Amino acid sequence: MVQHDQFSEDLMELEQALVRQFRTLQSLIELTQKEREAILKDEDKLMSLVEEKEAILDQLGVIEDRRRGLVQDLALALKVTGETTSVIDLLPHLNPNSATSIARLVDGITTLANHARELNRANQAIAYVRMDWLRATQTFLIGMVQPDPDYRPAMAAPVRRGATGLGLEVRA
Repeated sequence: MVQHDQFSEDLMELEQALVRQFRTLQSLIELTQKEREAILKDEDKLMSLVEEKEAILDQLGVIEDRRRGLVQDLALALKVTGETTSVIDLLPHLNPNSATSIARLVDGITTLANHARELNRANQAIAYVRMDWLRATQTFLIGMVQPDPDYRPAMAAPVRRGATGLGLEVRA
C-alpha cells in the first residue's frame, strides 16, 4: 500500500512538473517575442531580456531534470524497461484519465518547444542581418574617412622637373 501511495504522489508530481514546464515555455515564448521587438527597434532593454531568458532556460533545465527523475521512478514502479524511458512509454501503463491528461500536456509542451525553437532561430537570423548591416555601415564610414592609398597631398610628393601638377609633362 505504501508503494501505491508513493506511485500516486510521483504521478501527481509528474503532472505538476509537466504543467510547470508548459507554463515556463509559454513565458519563454512571450519573452522571445519581446526580444524580437527589441532587436528590431534597437532598444536598450535587449540585454535585460537576454538575462531573463537565461533564467527561464535554467528553470526549464531544473524542471526537465525533475521530470526525468520522476519518469525513472514511475518506470521502476511499473516495471517498464528500456534504455531510456520517456513519459510516452509510461502512458499505456497508467489509468486512462491520467494517461489522457499527461498525453495532452506532452503534446502541448512539444508544440510550445518547437515554436520557441523557431522563434529563437528567427531572432538569431534577424540579429545576424543587423550585425551585417552594422559591419557594412562601419566599413562605409571608415572608407569615407580614410584617404585612398594613392592619394598624397601636394606637399608630400617631390615635384618633378617639368611637371605641371596635372600629371602632364611639359617638353621643350
